[in-house]
Amino acid sequence: HVEEQTKAILKIGQEAIDYVIQMSALSGLPPDQVIAAAVGFRVDNYLMMETHNLGQLIPSRMEQPIIPYKGAIVIEPKIGLHDNVASLDFSSMYPSLMIKYNISPDTLITGRETDDIFEVPEVRHRFRNHPSGFYRIVLTKLIEARKTTKAELKRTAPSDPRYTLLKAREKAVKVMTNAVYGYAGWAGARWYSKEVAESAAALGRETINRAISIAKSLGLTVFYGDTDSLFVNHDEKLVQKFQGEIDRQLGLEINLTEVYKRILFTEAKKKYAGLKTDGQIDVVGLEAVRGDWSNLARDVQNTVLRMVLEDAKPDRAATYVKGLAADLRSRMLPLSAYVIWKTLTKPVAAYEVNAPHVEAAKKMAKEGWSVTAGDKVGFVITKKTGKLYQRAEPHYRVSTDDIDYDYYVNNQIIPAAARILEVLGLTENQLIAEPGSQARLSGRSERG
Repeated sequence: HVEEQTKAILKIGQEAIDYVIQMSALSGLPPDQVIAAAVGFRVDNYLMMETHNLGQLIPSRMEQPIIPYKGAIVIEPKIGLHDNVASLDFSSMYPSLMIKYNISPDTLITGRETDDIFEVPEVRHRFRNHPSGFYRIVLTKLIEARKTTKAELKRTAPSDPRYTLLKAREKAVKVMTNAVYGYAGWAGARWYSKEVAESAAALGRETINRAISIAKSLGLTVFYGDTDSLFVNHDEKLVQKFQGEIDRQLGLEINLTEVYKRILFTEAKKKYAGLKTDGQIDVVGLEAVRGDWSNLARDVQNTVLRMVLEDAKPDRAATYVKGLAADLRSRMLPLSAYVIWKTLTKPVAAYEVNAPHVEAAKKMAKEGWSVTAGDKVGFVITKKTGKLYQRAEPHYRVSTDDIDYDYYVNNQIIPAAARILEVLGLTENQLIAEPGSQARLSGRSERG
């Protein structure tokens, strides 16, 4: 088991190093800087190199005021469980739109020209169709580089040493390509243009709305849409026809990225979970992937999600949660399940608010531990008296006898489970009821 974990860590480390090296080569930033650099600085450096290659002058960086603009469209989800759902993503939608309509700071028209121009719907900004602007030139180069790398990757066997490098290169080029759109609206950009960022966002919204209309005209049901992706019912022939119509009517490529056996949408945008055909579960935006919950809360929500997605009803999941609440009161779970890990974002002394992880860090510092910004602090809420932050103790100082089980039931387990089960009509109060039988954290229970 330890050997397998070690091999997995080494593999992840190698892939991370490959990506850093490829991003460094693409952006021109040294590897140690490319890791820490904000995305905007990576794009900035890349564009400076391309400007030099074109024999043009590099503009000075001028700090701009932060001016908000309307961003990407997110469609309200159809709440609840849905069977056989396909997820489709546009391929480099924003870069493709910027290339198609020549959206670039140097093609923006501020005067009264009317010949050979394109006016962006909704925001009414105007751009020259010809000659090609700076963004069209660099984005075309990036997209072609990605296509070439993907083609080479397809011809390369996974056992070939070049395979991981090509995979890392393709990812680096993809990240850089998609970052250019956001870069235009970044206040620190040398090639800053609110009009460019605003226009790209407006074209993206129009594209998604047109895609939804096309899908509905073909008889597809649209369950959700987010930025550059759509979720529709998976009718294979209709989905293929939809892809063809997107190419014909919009001149863009949209790819089938995933088919879910069953998917759950909550009432909130960007929060859903889907059961894939291979049995794995995708979790997006829900507590299971947040960093401020105990392992127990994350395990509970993952288990509840799996049960609900497998059964298409909440009964087994509700029984599991009630049984787990009884297990907590019986103190049958290991201490590690209750530890909450949270990162210090600044030195302990700089905090003005009293938070549990800060209080735990202060106690660690008094005992000689060196804790500062960037460190993760593991703490447990105990049954001591006082406010919540006063009851937080470093995890190594706590035994299972010290744990405030009611806190974990009411503030970790029940909320994490209810986040899913409320969508299916169960309330927190219904989950707190005493069960008639025990359930283990593994979630293994007999189906009714």
